Amino acid sequence: MRMLLRPEFLNGPFGDPALYIWEMNAKGAMLFDCGDLSRFSIKQLLKIDWIFLSHCHIDHFFGFDLFLRVHVGVPKTVTIFGPLETSQRVGGKLQGYTWNLIYDQDLEFIVVELDPVRGKKFFTHFHAKDRFHPSSQREENWDSKTPVLDTSTYHVDTAMLDHRTPSLAYCVEEKLTVSVDAAKLKAHHWKPGPWINELKKWYLLKGSMTQVLEVLKEDGTKEKQDACTLAKEILQPKQRHKIAYATDGAASEKNRAALIPLVQDSDMFFCETCFLEQDRMQADETKHFTAKFIAELSAATHIKKLIPFHFSKRYVENSQQVWDEISQNFKGEILKLERNISSTDSE
Repeated sequence: MRMLLRPEFLNGPFGDPALYIWEMNAKGAMLFDCGDLSRFSIKQLLKIDWIFLSHCHIDHFFGFDLFLRVHVGVPKTVTIFGPLETSQRVGGKLQGYTWNLIYDQDLEFIVVELDPVRGKKFFTHFHAKDRFHPSSQREENWDSKTPVLDTSTYHVDTAMLDHRTPSLAYCVEEKLTVSVDAAKLKAHHWKPGPWINELKKWYLLKGSMTQVLEVLKEDGTKEKQDACTLAKEILQPKQRHKIAYATDGAASEKNRAALIPLVQDSDMFFCETCFLEQDRMQADETKHFTAKFIAELSAATHIKKLIPFHFSKRYVENSQQVWDEISQNFKGEILKLERNISSTDSE
């Protein structure tokens, strides 16, 4: 079944992270990390409404300059999610330029710093009319078990990892939708009408089991039917898809525990695979995942497709060792980023 959300990762297994996810039949797109964005078209970059930063190390953030360049003069609001201090990093980028000629522009960045430990969100606004100086700041309470972004068709959740600095992993999950079995509708001699939308709303909101609806019949009369019975008869739940993204974290039990509920049963899992297990000392020193760690995690969480990336450049000449270690510990499907991962891989 086709996914509503379509991912693109253009930088290969050794490139700087930047995962682009766009929604079919919609204008907006999401970007996970701002590594090398040079392979994306201007059209793609202009579709992005939300940026989700894991952290602000240079290989995850230097592409923001290109993103900013193509957006100058564009009237829109871009929301950037990230860990604590993200507003300082974004503000520093913005203040690296002279903005004396943009007083009439309507470009705004809203930075949302996520603090799962204290249960807080911190909002900072940067507007072109204010020469991208912070124009307002506020905070609000936040239950880290709830989504950081919730739209009508999908939601985004997060978990904090240890990378000697907070690093956020994310997952995007489509919301449950249903369709009507036209054959069964006709078999019962029921006629489409507003009652079907009421039934769908009841079903999606997990309504009361005692809900009764007036059903329109083909002869124009109406009959009362229990919503639960109707749902079983004519509604067909559509498969929900889930895409997870995790990069730059220690191969530790603490990070494993944080990732398991986030990535569980993901259809696609984009995950950093920096080191081989034989280089575990280096992995522990720099707080990076190993191939064995992410493979075993993927097996335990029933990942359908694993897409490893962010290999250490020490393996450029022998990358097959990394693929071998992954395949030895994960028997599911592994997609190699030696070519572009694009929409055709998500069907």
